Amino acid sequence: MIMKRNLALLRLARSAARRFGRDRAAASGVEFALVLPILVMLLFGTVDLGHALTVSRKIDEIASSTGDMIAQQSTWTKTDVTKLLSGASFILQPYETTGLTITVTVNDVDNSGKTTVNWSAAFNTASLASGTASAIDIPAKIQETGVQVVLTRVQYTLTTPVSAFFSNFTGQNGYSFDHHFFTRPRVSDTISYN
Repeated sequence: MIMKRNLALLRLARSAARRFGRDRAAASGVEFALVLPILVMLLFGTVDLGHALTVSRKIDEIASSTGDMIAQQSTWTKTDVTKLLSGASFILQPYETTGLTITVTVNDVDNSGKTTVNWSAAFNTASLASGTASAIDIPAKIQETGVQVVLTRVQYTLTTPVSAFFSNFTGQNGYSFDHHFFTRPRVSDTISYN
């Protein structure tokens, strides 16, 4: 009787083991639990990268719009340029503009191709002194002796929750942008600043 009972238990255990080996109902739950953190990280990373790309586009728009507007007049006053730069900063909204810097320099080009700052104006940073070398090399293709070149430089750092979280691993605290835009005066060869 004990032997029959042991054989019945053994058959029952084998049958349960076979059923357990064939039963895959819980496998998808385990797989989902393993894949879920990766999917969540991908989702947050995609949203974070979307913010960075949006800010990059806005920084380009600030640089090109500001440079283009400066190039459209032959004379600017300090008050008008200050208002222009302040207004251009609103392009970045809804993102914080505290760390945004905009620098506009109108550069003279001499016979040897050397460029020096004629005048400069800035938003959230110091402007460059007249007579100093250009902060960014101006391409030879757009240089013309006696014709000034307008250089707009926009710098910004975007810190998002995801970039702040990963800053311990990457050593970078957010996304850093440094975009510039070149143009020549449209109305005359020079742009004066009073």
